[in-house]
Amino acid sequence: MTRFYYLDYLRIYATIAVITIHVSASIVSANPLETDLFRWFSGNFYETFARASVPIFVMISGALLLNDNRSLPILQFLKKRISKVFIPLVIWSIIYYLAGAFSNKYVFSFNDFIVKFFNGNIIYHLWFMYTIVGLYLITPLVKILVRNSNKKDVEYFLGLWIFTSVVGKFMIYLFGFSLKMELFFVTNYVGYFILGYYLVNYQLSKKNIIISQISMVFGLLGTFFLTYFGTINNGGMLDQYWYEYHSFTVVMISIGIFTLFKDILFKSKIDINSKLSWFSQSSFGIYLVHVMVLNYLYSLIFGKIWNNIHPFIAIPVNVALAIIISSIITFIIQKIPLLKKVMP
Repeated sequence: MTRFYYLDYLRIYATIAVITIHVSASIVSANPLETDLFRWFSGNFYETFARASVPIFVMISGALLLNDNRSLPILQFLKKRISKVFIPLVIWSIIYYLAGAFSNKYVFSFNDFIVKFFNGNIIYHLWFMYTIVGLYLITPLVKILVRNSNKKDVEYFLGLWIFTSVVGKFMIYLFGFSLKMELFFVTNYVGYFILGYYLVNYQLSKKNIIISQISMVFGLLGTFFLTYFGTINNGGMLDQYWYEYHSFTVVMISIGIFTLFKDILFKSKIDINSKLSWFSQSSFGIYLVHVMVLNYLYSLIFGKIWNNIHPFIAIPVNVALAIIISSIITFIIQKIPLLKKVMP
């Protein structure tokens, strides 16, 4: 299978971006009418550039899995793929649950753990693992679809996805309702999944590449300013619509960043630095552990930085420290034979 090195760089971006979202969340959650506006704008600035993180992760998965022409029986495929995600999901759910019980977030109970696990309520960032498991489950069927489709067919699917998951959610945001129609097949993250396949499998024209970059700029500006104005109109309560992964602006940013890495920045790149390659391949492990790092080293490291440095500098500093510490933990765990499956 051909290796696309720009996907490694995209994975690195997405890893850094998702940690940035979690680091800067407390800043944008503050009321801009009651706090230093520059502090709030600092958080909004970094959040804006990071919102494409999850879409990019899903697009990478779609690009790799749906372009893989190797034929595997469904059960063999599911055993190979889902075990890489489900085992870490179970183990890290247990770890985060025990950590929460230890810190008196809730009282330890096996029944409580089971309910929280099946509802995805143990820790906020593990929701993505459930999404990936779901996408893996439908991948054998989606592969049949794309293998028997031409470019126009895939574009039709993406058009339906934009109509249902982007236009539909915008209508709910704007008017409080959307068109009721049975289109669940083309909703939510499966759209990004197939979008990744599309952007890798069908080369955009130079004109469309330029359009994607212009759209990305408008998406960034829209996310930044519309979030601010929406928050002000909410009386200072964060308007999260423009941060959501299916908002118009985030879709524009996601396509633009994917195209930027694929067709401009790393178009002719045929290799990747070994350290960056490790970071890319270990991104899932870093993703899993970084919330533990942020939560339990807050008073020792991150809180002190927040208290002494302005958020415009503190956010990238804390992101860098979280990545370094999470990378070290991931590296150590990967070196222990019995614990390798904890870090996919």
